[in-house]
Amino acid sequence: MADANYFTCTLGEAARLKRKDDKAKTWTTVLDLIDDQAEKNPDAPALGFATFTHLKSTQVFRHLLTFRHLSDTSKHAAQILSTHLPKEPKSLKIGLLSSSSTEFVLTWLGLMRLGYTVLLLAPQLAPPAVQHLCETLDVRHIFVDDIYEYRARGLSSDIEIIRIPSYKDESPADDNLEQTPGVSETAYICHTSGTSSGLPKPIPQTQFGVMGALYSFPGTNKPATFSTTPLYHGGFPDCLRAWTSGASIWFFPEGQAPITGANIIRAIEFARVHSPIPVKYFSSVPYVLQMLSEEYGGIEILQTMDLVGVGGAALLPAIGDRLVDEGVNLLSRMGSAECGFLMSSHRDYANDKDWQFLRAIDDPKLMEFEPRENDLSELVVKPGWPFLIKTNREDGSYATSDLFEPHPSILNAWRYHSRADAQITLANGKKFDPSPIEGSILTSTKLLQDVLIFGSGRDYAGVLLFPSSSDISADEVIDSVWPHIDKLNADSQTHTRINRTMLVVVPVKDGQKPLEKSSKGTILRRQAEEKYSDEIEGAYSNTSFSTTKVSEGGIQKAVQDCFEKVLSRQVEPDQDLYRQGVDSISCIQIRKLLEQTCLSSEDARLPLNIIYDQGTVNSLVKYLERANSGDNELNIDPDESELKLMQALAEKYSNFDRASHGTLSMHGPGASSSSGVKSQARQNRASLDERKQLAQMAMKIVQDPNDRPTRVVLTGATGFLGVHILHLLREDPKVDRVYCLLRADGPFAAQKRVSEALFQKFLPPLESRQDKVVCLPCDLTQSDLGLSEAQLREVSTSATKIIHSAWAVNFSLRLNSFEDQISSTRNLINLAAEADAQFIFVSSIAAVSDSTSRPVPETLSQNPKEASPLGYSRSKWVAEQVCAAANKKHESPLTSIVRVGQLCSNEAGIWNTTEAYPLLLSTSKITGCLPDLANEVLNWLPVEQAAQAVVEIAFTNSEGSEMPVYHVLNPHTTPSWKDMLDWLAASNEGPEFEIVSSSEWFERLEKALSDDSANHPSQALLGLWKRSYSKDNENGSAREDQETSLFDVAEAQKVSASIRDLKPLTRERLVKTWKWVNKNIKA
Repeated sequence: MADANYFTCTLGEAARLKRKDDKAKTWTTVLDLIDDQAEKNPDAPALGFATFTHLKSTQVFRHLLTFRHLSDTSKHAAQILSTHLPKEPKSLKIGLLSSSSTEFVLTWLGLMRLGYTVLLLAPQLAPPAVQHLCETLDVRHIFVDDIYEYRARGLSSDIEIIRIPSYKDESPADDNLEQTPGVSETAYICHTSGTSSGLPKPIPQTQFGVMGALYSFPGTNKPATFSTTPLYHGGFPDCLRAWTSGASIWFFPEGQAPITGANIIRAIEFARVHSPIPVKYFSSVPYVLQMLSEEYGGIEILQTMDLVGVGGAALLPAIGDRLVDEGVNLLSRMGSAECGFLMSSHRDYANDKDWQFLRAIDDPKLMEFEPRENDLSELVVKPGWPFLIKTNREDGSYATSDLFEPHPSILNAWRYHSRADAQITLANGKKFDPSPIEGSILTSTKLLQDVLIFGSGRDYAGVLLFPSSSDISADEVIDSVWPHIDKLNADSQTHTRINRTMLVVVPVKDGQKPLEKSSKGTILRRQAEEKYSDEIEGAYSNTSFSTTKVSEGGIQKAVQDCFEKVLSRQVEPDQDLYRQGVDSISCIQIRKLLEQTCLSSEDARLPLNIIYDQGTVNSLVKYLERANSGDNELNIDPDESELKLMQALAEKYSNFDRASHGTLSMHGPGASSSSGVKSQARQNRASLDERKQLAQMAMKIVQDPNDRPTRVVLTGATGFLGVHILHLLREDPKVDRVYCLLRADGPFAAQKRVSEALFQKFLPPLESRQDKVVCLPCDLTQSDLGLSEAQLREVSTSATKIIHSAWAVNFSLRLNSFEDQISSTRNLINLAAEADAQFIFVSSIAAVSDSTSRPVPETLSQNPKEASPLGYSRSKWVAEQVCAAANKKHESPLTSIVRVGQLCSNEAGIWNTTEAYPLLLSTSKITGCLPDLANEVLNWLPVEQAAQAVVEIAFTNSEGSEMPVYHVLNPHTTPSWKDMLDWLAASNEGPEFEIVSSSEWFERLEKALSDDSANHPSQALLGLWKRSYSKDNENGSAREDQETSLFDVAEAQKVSASIRDLKPLTRERLVKTWKWVNKNIKA
């Protein structure tokens, strides 16, 4: 990290510097600081305000104050202010509503000398917001200037409005008026910006926080700062950073002229002409830098600055990148009223261009980044931070709700991503921050003046586009922005993607501002969504699309067009749609378009899962043709073809001939004579020492396989079961190393995903055991698993166990969509054979849950009908056949199958927010009831015990069986579902609920979810529950009365102490789970 200076020094760095420098100068109050600097450095410049009027030499004094002038005139201001205030005030809190000026500073300091605490009111606040703050703080007087006096009109009569008086600098000061607050008292009070969450809240700033926590850099003639930030919006922290180090600061003259690019340049030039110290630091907010980047001469003046700081909001990457490319030393600065100056991207500017990445102080006593969803981390300021006026955790920490993404290679460098509390939450529970996307769209074209993304509680998001002129047509706007949005979609997660059909152009009258914004420039989202509710509703209604019904002969093209309209690309008509990247959100939109264009009846509706159920475009076309012809056999389950497909896939991937064995290429997936890239010369690059090392390793393996250190390859380490398996493996002293293979952009991202998964399950973090756990990005569908040469060599020569826990858990998909999972299993079995490692396949009891045997035996199933009808279950059955074929081929139990039953929460009560049972329990919030599921028993298995059983089985010698199969499940038939409901109802850990029949519960749920405003993640399971619990299926919903377990567990009990010693679920665990469900699954 580059050496700090007063402009870049965070409070964490200041604390560290103070510990090293016990002679560092400190002050008790702001007034002590100013008066001391006036005595020690009386003629040093302190505060300047630029002006656009011609000045005589004698007038410059009013625009540039030395420390002596600042001290003397603030004492004089106190004298004058005292004549405007009651001698015995009812409140010592007073308001200041003024433009940023010399008079603003003198009024603040003068009132402080009189013992008042000043509330700094932003002029952008509406009268009700000002009234609210005054009532909250018992403010009885507000000083206002000429410019913003009108903003105080409309306040209640018990608040006295006083014009800021004129301070004549020639008048003598009366030292007897001084009354300095103590260290613990408040220097001033700022406030939140009053965003969409409601009215502004006051934030007191203590004397220590605004000044005492700063470090005083020694020396003289430090560069001066020019700031465009108003004093009521963070200007004072800039002031005090400069003043504590004896430096000066200049401000833009708010109120004299609008803040434009040209005016900022003029103000800087004024400051440089009249400042005896070079003005080399520039402090600003994003929209100022955007203006300067577009202004003639703007980038040039920024190039003359030693440092250009930006903060207050996120600067658009395109603008920042351009400035850095032009040689501007740009740094991001992040702070808050609650914590002060937290981080900056101060660095070696010549060699490090990553201006967006803030460099955090490496001290867990001061701050930490806690993993969250989507590879993001939340900044948590710890109790040891020097200035912390707000805490929201029991240990005294402050969780900021600010989410960051890590730098791929620079340690402890973080790029701001979004606010956790300002995200759009879709109906499926997925979240994203709309602000970066809105900003990116806005800067992609000059045809727009504003952008608003919507979608809270909906299946997918949309965009309102506001043209910059009334002359611009909707088609022009959409054609202009779509290429950029299409590119954003390609680089984004599926749930954040915006389809062309959801672009809504809203006409705007010239001169009209379409979106209300806070004083920080952020969109007041709630107000905007209310204002444009009709446009938003129209985007989701059928009438929002211009569509016409197609003739029967044109359905093939119409279906293809629907896919292209939503995906902006064509799909292959005879290939699986899921494997072609058609995600669930796209399915919803495509289904809507198909209903509008391809059904002959206006009232006809397609099944919710029609896209995945049909699987391909061609199958979908046939379905639609039958639907339009009145075919009543539409809903016949195509079981015969699915069962044949199961057999075909099993045969396809069970072909372990000599060609497939040993195909783990050490040269990547493209290693062949046809690649033209990897030549014999490349193969010869390995050094002699490396070849010797490999030979020695191979010899060791040949001599004594049992002497090899235990090294485990684990897939699915971020899954519910997988992360608990990982935790046990890393804690096991017998395990030398764990290779976690997972999807990620790079090793650092892979490690972050694993760390996040551990954190979410309340398991210890990964960092402390980095050497033992190696996270490798992979693509298991590739024959070389998507690993590099070196990685593949290391894994294939050292792995002793492979636990395959990864699988796509999507109950909407048909079997053919799981083919990649099956091929991945075969590739991992090849790796096991190559490495002479034991392969443990984590299957599911769903692969045999339709078996008629009682109990279901721990043997390989020979009948595909024994798998449940879900594509997920059938794919597991196929993979089991592949495992059996591998054992037969290698004439040894190379593979073992572990069928896992219904898992439940861990010891901390943490489950999965997307699983059926937690979602079912969470419906009590919206239905007021829960179903009494007849004969249902809680044979759920705590996930940590399941993980222990899998590990115990993995370390078992299974040589006595041709195809070892183990059932890892809870064999107990108590407690019952009704027992659990009674415990939950009596626990007071959640909402009150009735216990009703399953059909009544389903009716209430269906009604609650039919409300357009309903936003509950259980929506996705409505179809599944309808088949099980609706009135039509009431008779079939009851389970068979269970007195004993439906599944045999004898083999698992032989090798697993966890299964042998398993106890029934306890009331304590179920109540703890109930508490977690109610806290984490929102209604």
